[in-house]
Amino acid sequence: MDLRQRVVRRSPFVVWTLNGLAAVSALLFVHTMVRQNLSADGQRDWPWSWQLLDAQSATAALMAGIGAIIARAQFARTVQPLLGSRAWPGTGHAPDGALAWTCHLVNSGQSAVVVVSVEYWIDFGVPAPSAEEPTGPAPSTGWTDRAGAIAAVAPYGLRPGTDYRLASISPNSVFGGESNCLLGWLTEPALVVVRDLYVRVTVRDRLGDLHQRAISCLTDADRPLTHAVPDQL
Repeated sequence: MDLRQRVVRRSPFVVWTLNGLAAVSALLFVHTMVRQNLSADGQRDWPWSWQLLDAQSATAALMAGIGAIIARAQFARTVQPLLGSRAWPGTGHAPDGALAWTCHLVNSGQSAVVVVSVEYWIDFGVPAPSAEEPTGPAPSTGWTDRAGAIAAVAPYGLRPGTDYRLASISPNSVFGGESNCLLGWLTEPALVVVRDLYVRVTVRDRLGDLHQRAISCLTDADRPLTHAVPDQL
């Protein structure tokens, strides 16, 4: 699974507007330069009979169009989120002080983003109890929403809020820059059942670009959980 952050869509309005302006300015520049190098007779023919801009204005328009695209790219780099995760075994989430593997989503970028969607993918370590052939391969959920992930775990007897928790992150909620939020935690019974848990987060930055990253919550998870470590945030 690709765990790298990627841009899944640029803001269409901004991109098409700037690209359109740059294309028009380039056409005006070419028209002006070609027209200036034609003879007087050649300038009487269409489309060279139209004097749209002088050389100085055409050059300025071209530089402005290119500069706008470069400025947009630089600003996009400034406001883009830097999504990652931190996970460790600890107490304080599961009931009765039980050890739990806890995973947080981290935005190391400076700008806030808006959450568009959160999806889950669970690879189970054991076949479902209701499977006709228990020795067969353990199932996977594929990408699903939070309700679908909880429903997929239910046949294994794991109790949300007791054995595990998938944090509820609502669409359109704001995720601040240089901040973190809880993705979820799993106790020892859940770690026996769940082999891998991926959370795919899609966010929108201030320019309207959509960024997406899949987080592997159980990478390097302690199995079994033996001791707690200090908060890593």
